[in-house]
Amino acid sequence: MHIVFISWWWPYPASNGSKIRIYNLVRHLASRHQVTLLSFAEADEATAEQVAHLRAFCARVEVVRKPMYNPGAVKALMGYLSSWPRSLVDVYSEEMDALVRRVAAETPIDVLIASEFQTMRYLELLPDVPVILEEFEITSFHDAVRRSAGTTAALRTQMTLSKMQNAVRRLVNQGAAVTVVSETEAEYVRRAAGADAMVQVVPNGVDTTVHQPSNRIQPQAQTLIYSGAVTYSANYDAVAYFIREVWPLVRARYPEARFTVTGGTGSVDVSDLAVVPGVTFSGYLPSVAEVVQGQWAVVTPLREGGGTRLKILEAMALGTPVVSTSKGAEGLAVVAGEHLLVADDAEGLAAAISRLFEDEGLRQRLANNGRALVAREYDWNVIAGRLLELVELMGSRTVKDSTAKPASI
Repeated sequence: MHIVFISWWWPYPASNGSKIRIYNLVRHLASRHQVTLLSFAEADEATAEQVAHLRAFCARVEVVRKPMYNPGAVKALMGYLSSWPRSLVDVYSEEMDALVRRVAAETPIDVLIASEFQTMRYLELLPDVPVILEEFEITSFHDAVRRSAGTTAALRTQMTLSKMQNAVRRLVNQGAAVTVVSETEAEYVRRAAGADAMVQVVPNGVDTTVHQPSNRIQPQAQTLIYSGAVTYSANYDAVAYFIREVWPLVRARYPEARFTVTGGTGSVDVSDLAVVPGVTFSGYLPSVAEVVQGQWAVVTPLREGGGTRLKILEAMALGTPVVSTSKGAEGLAVVAGEHLLVADDAEGLAAAISRLFEDEGLRQRLANNGRALVAREYDWNVIAGRLLELVELMGSRTVKDSTAKPASI
């Protein structure tokens, strides 16, 4: 089959969770089928070497400049009158539109996949081709509505959510399948698009061959880490909450404890957080595996956002224990006390960290159980198989004419 995969993120090098997912799924799809990758990229991405790497397994790779959302732009303001969320109106790329049309005219397409909601509009370009909206995430829109309740922003956030729900309903009614990373997301899609919507849970995964425990690295006592760029609002909220509310309780009992935050900070001001004793912001690291293995635990005190947490899966694959909020572990088939420790307030998180610091046997049990879980359920070989099944099901559908002219948008 010929699969066209539209990606909002340039997937190589795989430097964040979305890129890791896209890279691994595309690589596995390309092991069975002919894949054309049409990807957005920022100015410093898609170097000749990076494109060559992707072309080693993709039949074709094309790059389009990534548009950035500007809420004050004329297109964005006109988006208030559109049935689409205005961010999707503003970032819609005529260059990508033309590229999709050109590829369809040159080579019959069996399945068109659009990765993440920013690319969902392009699925309407080819009405006679089976389509999949991959990793649709709507939880953050529901979170925004809840956070804005009672404020002047409430109407705007509710309008955005309603438009997103209507958009996915239109696509499903036109025959689109939708993949999500958790059953929570799946339920949101069914509520928006109907109980009969074709929704497939394809969780995030981890390469358990690359990510393995190492006897060479010995964890340093009383050390904690959070891997994730604070440029993503949910990560910033988690880090700020942990440093302001949880960390003082930990340091009161363990004055030598250290907490490291990896990932870029961009234009986010973390100066007030970085000066807290025992806290280090490392900045972007090409690889965090060895740093994670050098800690006694990974903490994921997330309080908002959707999806499933690659940082937890990678920590478990590496044999590093995890302390998380329920939100942080949402969507994962984990058992509190068996695979990780879970608490949802500052005192509970500090108490869980104290348990880990004091009990070497507990650290080892969690490490062993977590590693076994991800190897069994969350290796990319297992996860990609779910998407492959859906792609092959969609590709087997009878289409009227895969070379038909694309629709106008």
